[in-house]
Amino acid sequence: MRKRASTYSTAAGSILAVTALAACGGGEEAVEDYPSREIEMIIPWDPGGGSDIEGRLVTEHAENHIDTNFVNVNIPGVGGTVGLEELADEQPDGYTLGQVHEGLIVAHHSDITQINYDTFEPIAAMSSADQILAVSTDLGVDTLDEFVELGQQEEINFGGTVSGIPRIWVEQMAQELEIDYNMIGYEGLAEAIQALAGGHIDAAIVDYPSASDFVEAGDMEFIAIGTEERLDHLPDTPTFVEEGYELTMGLNRGYVAPEGTPDEIIERLGEWFEATAEDQDYIDAVENVGAQVDFMGPEAYREHLDEQNDIISGIIEELGDELEE
Repeated sequence: MRKRASTYSTAAGSILAVTALAACGGGEEAVEDYPSREIEMIIPWDPGGGSDIEGRLVTEHAENHIDTNFVNVNIPGVGGTVGLEELADEQPDGYTLGQVHEGLIVAHHSDITQINYDTFEPIAAMSSADQILAVSTDLGVDTLDEFVELGQQEEINFGGTVSGIPRIWVEQMAQELEIDYNMIGYEGLAEAIQALAGGHIDAAIVDYPSASDFVEAGDMEFIAIGTEERLDHLPDTPTFVEEGYELTMGLNRGYVAPEGTPDEIIERLGEWFEATAEDQDYIDAVENVGAQVDFMGPEAYREHLDEQNDIISGIIEELGDELEE
C-alpha cells in the first residue's frame, strides 16, 4: 500500500448530529466531526483524459460545499483497476474516495479484476460524457458513410482499453455498422488519443474534453456522435441515429467509498455532491469541456450500476474469449 503524507486541517464542518464512530487513520473520530482533514480522491487513470479532467472539476467545485480540501491522486493501470483495487483496501472512514465508471464492470466480467461496483459504497454520479467516433486524418475519410464503406472492405484498427468499456462500444458499433476491425490495447483514453493523433491507429471512441484540441489541430476528426440529437457545441457532427443506425454511447462518471463506510458519511457526501451538481459554476465548467451534469444520489447511482452490470455482462458473455487478449 502507498505511503502518504497527509496535511491535516482544522476544518470540522458538521451538518447532521450523529453518534456513530468511524476509524480515521490511526484513531477514532465521531462521524459528526467528519471531515476533520483532507479527503483523497483516487482517479484511476492517467492525467489528461476525460475522466481525469472531469474528476478534477468535481473536486475543485465540491470544495465550495464541504469544509475541507481534496487531494487528487492518479493511480493508472490495467484499465483503471489498479487504483480501485487499492481503494478497496483503504480504511472505510470517508477520507479516501475514488472515481468509477462502467469500465470497472467490463473489467470484472472480463476476469481482469475480482472487484466490481458492488465492492464499494456508491456516493454519487456527477456527469455524463457523450462518446464520439474519431478517425485519424491519415485515414482519408470525412463522413460516416465513407468510414462504413472502408470498414466493409478492410479491417479498421481501433485503439482503446481492450478489457474496458471502449471494447464494448467498438463491438456494438461494428455489429451495427457491419464493419471489420482490429482492437489495439492502450492504457486509458489519453494513450489511445495520442496514438490516434500520431496516426498509429485508424479510429477510437473518444469524448469531447479529451479530443477536441487534437481535432482543432487537424490531427483527427469527429465522424459521428452517440447521442439521439446533435449537440450545440458540435453542430456539424451527425449522430449515428440520424445516419440510420440504432447506436448511442455514453459514459457516467461517479464516485464511491470503500465498503463499510458509515451510512451517515455516505449520506453526507451525497448531499455535498448534490449541492455541487446544482452549483452553476460547476455546471458551466462541465459543459465547457463538452460533458453534461447528470447527478444521481447513492440509491439512484446504485440502481444505475445494477442495470449497467446486467447489460454489460450479457454483451461480454456473447463476446466470449474475444475479450481475452
